Amino acid sequence: MTTDVQVSGTPVVLQGERTYAIVQTPSQETGAAREQYEALIHSELGNYGLVDRAAKHANYMLSLAYDTRPAAVGVMAGDCADSACNGVAKPGFSLFGREYQHSMTLRLFDAATGKEVYKVTATSHDRNADALHPIPWLVKSAFAQFPFAGYGSWRVKLRNGEAAGRPEVVTVKQIDK
Repeated sequence: MTTDVQVSGTPVVLQGERTYAIVQTPSQETGAAREQYEALIHSELGNYGLVDRAAKHANYMLSLAYDTRPAAVGVMAGDCADSACNGVAKPGFSLFGREYQHSMTLRLFDAATGKEVYKVTATSHDRNADALHPIPWLVKSAFAQFPFAGYGSWRVKLRNGEAAGRPEVVTVKQIDK
């Protein structure tokens, strides 16, 4: 699987005690997808020496957002169903089904100042509408260059790892966006 990763922020080295808390807004749902994302994020951050703490004792706050949606959406007016109308073509038949875009965004904030330290977004495309299957791939991609020494865009190629459900990074290539 291949994912695209976009990283932004101010170049910073994580200072002091490396503790974090994943925070959730009241409108965010709790469910299987969120639990799986959080478990994998805790595991990845633990690999880099970051420790999960209660929000009032954490040096960094981590915000998580994710979604799965159709990769393209078309609108047709009844009297304008041909390609001559505004250059919009009719939706075609797809033998393999609709394409979906899966994305995950992590934002890390300094708990003392509220300043965003960095933001990483990982996206992938496939023909599977299931929101759960891309989770390990997106999380692994988001941390492929952690801690982010430079900012920009990368294309991350992954393969199935030896441990079930644990992808491995094959290559990371910087891309121009």
